[in-house]
Amino acid sequence: MFAFLQFLVVTALSYAAFGLGVWALVDAARRAPGVFENAGKQTKTLWVVILSVATAILFISLPFPYGSASMSILYNFVGLAAAVAVIVYHVGVKPALGQHRKGPRGGGRSTKGGW
Repeated sequence: MFAFLQFLVVTALSYAAFGLGVWALVDAARRAPGVFENAGKQTKTLWVVILSVATAILFISLPFPYGSASMSILYNFVGLAAAVAVIVYHVGVKPALGQHRKGPRGGGRSTKGGW
């Protein structure tokens, strides 16, 4: 009973980390390159590469039906490092990028004056 509960918790955390990785990767890829540099958070290319590798590792680290991870310590350690990279993006980089937007919030359209 306890082993099954432990498996469910690890599976839920693995899928949550993978989902956050995909979300971070899509978010970083959609942002303008200048926003990263204006916020002082490295470059867009570096973050997209870091998040791509992290998301791939998190996919491989998923439990059996989709990933190839066994319960080896190597997969757990590398998966944990990938999850930390994703968390750093969500907690440290993404809020800083939101403060340094280029142009108006409506996708470049302004409602003041003009056509």
